[in-house]
Amino acid sequence: MKFLHPSPKSSARGVTILRVVFGALIMVHGIQKLMAGYAAFAASVAAMGVQKPEIVAWLVIAGELGLGLLLVLGALTRVAGFLAAIMFAGIWFVTEAGKPLLTDKAGVTAELLIIYAAISVAFVFLGPGALSLDRKLARQSAGSRR
Repeated sequence: MKFLHPSPKSSARGVTILRVVFGALIMVHGIQKLMAGYAAFAASVAAMGVQKPEIVAWLVIAGELGLGLLLVLGALTRVAGFLAAIMFAGIWFVTEAGKPLLTDKAGVTAELLIIYAAISVAFVFLGPGALSLDRKLARQSAGSRR
């Protein structure tokens, strides 16, 4: 019956796994944009009618790479989760706002963005999990106060 009532330690390990995988996936999105070429991504952003597409393109790439890395490392996890949620909400607003959630196509419109935003918000509340720089720094800080 322990499986139905996990310990805080095993829950923290689960949060760590989710955080590392999620952060890596976000980073892959940024890497793909860089590999395809910044100009190509900036052009696709411009085609969406976004003002200042060059700046927005760099912000998205930097956000995906930087916030993804912070999440993988478990550094500033709550802040990274908050900023990632804002980024994904902004991407949703630009690309999907006004579209119906359910269409004749399989799945839900923008479901990946919705999932990414929800996971990002969850890290604001959950924190980094068991293995993280945040936890290591908190332990060192607590040890130096003694």
